[in-house]
Amino acid sequence: MIHIACNIDSNYVRHCAVTLVSVFENNKEESFTAHIIARDLSETEREILTRLAARYNNQVCFYEPDIKLLEGFTIRKFSKRISMATYYRCILSELIPADIDRLLYLDCDIVVLGDLRPYWNTPIDHVGVAAVEDMGCREPERYEILKYPMEDSYFNAGVLLINLAYWRQHDIAHACIDYFHKYPERILFNDQDLLNSVLHKDKLLVDLKWNVQDAFYRRPKVMDENWKNRFTEVLKNPVILHYTNRKPWEYDSQHPLRQAYFTYLDMTPWKGERVLNNPFSRIKRFFRLLPFYVKLRKPKYIKLENI
Repeated sequence: MIHIACNIDSNYVRHCAVTLVSVFENNKEESFTAHIIARDLSETEREILTRLAARYNNQVCFYEPDIKLLEGFTIRKFSKRISMATYYRCILSELIPADIDRLLYLDCDIVVLGDLRPYWNTPIDHVGVAAVEDMGCREPERYEILKYPMEDSYFNAGVLLINLAYWRQHDIAHACIDYFHKYPERILFNDQDLLNSVLHKDKLLVDLKWNVQDAFYRRPKVMDENWKNRFTEVLKNPVILHYTNRKPWEYDSQHPLRQAYFTYLDMTPWKGERVLNNPFSRIKRFFRLLPFYVKLRKPKYIKLENI
C-alpha cells in the first residue's frame, strides 16, 4: 500500500482529482490510500474524489483539522492563491493515523507521469524527508534569512516523501509550530521555509525527476553541456511534473507540457472544460502573448525538441 496525502480546499477539488487520476493511471499495479486534508468540503466534493479512487480499487480518507492548530500563522508569499491550510503539511504526523509510518505528500498542481514505486522505496530510515532541491536553492538571500548554511541546500515542499515515524519520534509538528512563533519574520515562502528551517539537516535530496518544477523548463542563461546532461532526460520524461508557476488551467500558461494536465482532467467529471472555451479568455491570451508571437520578447520556455 502506498499512502499519499493532498492538502486542499474547495477551490482545488478539481485539481486534486487530476493529480489522483494521474497517479492511479500510471501506477495501476499499486494500491493507494489517498489522505485528503481539507476543511469544509461538501459531501458532493468528497463523493467525487471517493468515486474516482474506487474506479481504480483505491480508497480515500478525509481529515478536517482544527483551525486552531494554525493560530498565529500568516501567509506572506503568494497570499492571493495560497490559503492558510498550506501549513497543515507541517503537522501531518499529528493528522495521519499512527500506524502509517511513511507518506508521499503531493501538491495538487501536479500530474504524475510514471512509476512512483522507486521513489516510495527510497531509504529514509534516518532522515525526516526525501525531496528535490527547489528551483531557488542557489539564492544566497534565502539562507541569510533562514539562518542556516547554504551547503545544506533548500528543498521544494510540493513533493515530499515523509518519514512519519521520524517526525513523531522528533516531534517535527511541534518543532514547526514553535519555530514559526519564535521566528515569524524568517518565514517568507510559508510552509516551505518552515519545513526547510526545521529539517535542513534531516533530509535526503533525490533525483530531479521526482519533482520537475516550472523553472526547470525556463530558458537558462547558458544551455551548455553541463546543463544538458543534468536536465535533458528529466525535462523530456518527468515522473512527477509540478506546475509551480503559471498553472495549465490559467489562460496565459505557456508551459511546454501543459497539455498533460488536460489529458487527466478529461478522465474526471470536468472532462472537456477549458478556460479557453471562453472567447474572452482567448482574446486575453492572444494579447498577453502577442509580444512573444511578434518576437518583441524572448520565449520564456525552452523548446524540448531543441535539447
